[in-house]
Amino acid sequence: METKQKMAFAGASMVAVGIGLSLAGMALMVPAIAEWTINAVQKGTERLKPRLESASKTVGTVAGTLQRSFGEATRAGMAELKRARG
Repeated sequence: METKQKMAFAGASMVAVGIGLSLAGMALMVPAIAEWTINAVQKGTERLKPRLESASKTVGTVAGTLQRSFGEATRAGMAELKRARG
């Protein structure tokens, strides 16, 4: 019976050591993964910024054009109403 107990203790010890080494490995990987993630986000931001600026300018141009068109249409409509009334 003593041999079986020694084998069980050795097996449990090996499992515990394996778990400990796994935790240590994960602890060493976390900083590297965090750095990779931060670098990826920074690169994505740098690539996305010019596209957002371009899209913002396009939206501003379209909005200005539409505003101008609506203003001209309003003036034309008011002039037509004035002609129809009198």
